[in-house]
Amino acid sequence: MVMVKHILFDFDGTLVDSRALLVKLYNEMAAQYQFRMIRDQDLALLRSLSISERVNRLGVPVLQIPKLVVAGRQMYQDNIRALHIVPGMKEVIARISAQGIRSSILSSNSEGNIRTFLKNNRMDGAFKEIISAKHLFGKHHSIRKVMKQWGTPPSKMIYVGDELRDIEACQKLGVPIIAVTWGYDSPRLLLSGKPDYLVNSPNELMRTLLALT
Repeated sequence: MVMVKHILFDFDGTLVDSRALLVKLYNEMAAQYQFRMIRDQDLALLRSLSISERVNRLGVPVLQIPKLVVAGRQMYQDNIRALHIVPGMKEVIARISAQGIRSSILSSNSEGNIRTFLKNNRMDGAFKEIISAKHLFGKHHSIRKVMKQWGTPPSKMIYVGDELRDIEACQKLGVPIIAVTWGYDSPRLLLSGKPDYLVNSPNELMRTLLALT
């Protein structure tokens, strides 16, 4: 068995509990641009849909998504002090670091937002690198670039994420993925993508990572 040498963590939904904030920010933009609002009773259904299905259901024009992402990142920055790390994940990162395993963050969020959050939570030096994926649906391009820079084959990396698009990005490159069920996508949606591993708690994630490293 080839042991994993580098772990890539997703940020929103995986490390940070930001779902409520993102719904709030979306609803502020929905009111401005006259999209359909997200109600509390909509959340379970939306978690079971792919991103494209959510966009269709909410009536968001695809061509406006890049503009909304940029605006959303700025609004996110203005609210970042309200965010907290997922309970148990700080301990996971500390344990992995103590084992001498390199870990980095690869996220669709901005590097500035991520670094601000880590500083606020006294985790400045916890990760080797912070990598911002430039395109919402192009994470595999960023993962491939990271692999090339590090000279790391897919079998010696593992990605930890909470969305179906994370699974799909990793499968394009042959990178193993651990899907976590406490983030944005429902367990059933994650399972439909056939991740290598599915975990239901940070403790289960820690056990899985330690077994692989």
